[in-house]
Amino acid sequence: MYTLRKNLSNIPGWRTNRKIVVIESDDWGSVRTRSKKDYDEMLAKGLEVNRSNFTKYDALESNDDLEQLFDVLSKHKDSTGRHPVLTPMCVVANPDFEKIKASGFQVYHYENFVDTCNCYPNHNRVLDLWRKGIKDRLFVPALHGREHLSVSRWMKLLQENNEGLRIAFDHESWGVSRYKGKEISEYLGAFHPDHASDIPDLVKIIESAGELFKENCGYAPTHFIAPNRESAKALDETFGKIGVKYLTMAKLRHYPLGDDKYKSEFLWLGKQNKELNQLYITRNCGFEPSSSTIDWVNSCINEIVIAFKWRKPAVISSHRVNYIGSINPNNAKQGLNELNRLLSEIIKNWPEVEFMTSTELGEIIALTKK
Repeated sequence: MYTLRKNLSNIPGWRTNRKIVVIESDDWGSVRTRSKKDYDEMLAKGLEVNRSNFTKYDALESNDDLEQLFDVLSKHKDSTGRHPVLTPMCVVANPDFEKIKASGFQVYHYENFVDTCNCYPNHNRVLDLWRKGIKDRLFVPALHGREHLSVSRWMKLLQENNEGLRIAFDHESWGVSRYKGKEISEYLGAFHPDHASDIPDLVKIIESAGELFKENCGYAPTHFIAPNRESAKALDETFGKIGVKYLTMAKLRHYPLGDDKYKSEFLWLGKQNKELNQLYITRNCGFEPSSSTIDWVNSCINEIVIAFKWRKPAVISSHRVNYIGSINPNNAKQGLNELNRLLSEIIKNWPEVEFMTSTELGEIIALTKK
């Protein structure tokens, strides 16, 4: 049944005879669990950080994380003589925990992710490494948002003195969803409004995200995917204004209008929204070696086979957590070893492969439509 669904989902949309592989990787630039010490202390206090690989292993990327990732990517070349390239979906800011606490949890403050890096050991060259990745076409950022949380929802829970979130806050961490056996309300969908009246505030967040992204990366964002939950379609125009031409979306987009109202639309690779001519990219492969014991290389290769069978590019989803080692060095070691094995298998099976960024793929699709 799974194979049938994968085949059917690859039928609609843009086609090509080229063997194109795109690797999209969410969550870069964002805090998650601050350190191994914080992890242990939060776990002891009742936060169930051990339930998810994201709270168990994920953290703000360090100098070592990026250098080791670049080393793996640099070992390989495609049919054009270029290295594999990651499209990291980046947030560009994090909560300023000290200022929020000083306001009595009444006023939200954020800081450039670069300032967050300055508070962490072994993070002093992260922005320089981002820029080196751009220059060497190994790590070319796209936009994931300003911060990886719903500001209004998170602040409301903190103001209500949600005990689990307050504990995580004291450890300058977030992402945990359970405390002492009880679920914590969802607060990670950054562009998923509770009310239609939230839209103007989200517009401002997008505008500031565009400014910070350009300041950090040296170019305006051209590609976007929403964190955690679908973004409101009403925000697409604002994304366009900051430079976004390409949107990664689920094939069935179930987007919020606010006030518990939703609409759905079916999307496919290469479809454009009529009003803004933004082009949709859909993912059709997964590679998440930190999440379980299955053979992720074999699984991803099988999905690539199906994508190429239907003359589709392989667009792989692979989160940052797979390559992060500051909490558990073995997590990064395993993830990078598996990435190295995946890239070797792709090149061996398809010597004509071309590794591209999401924007490069979008540009090719856009040209064929003209």
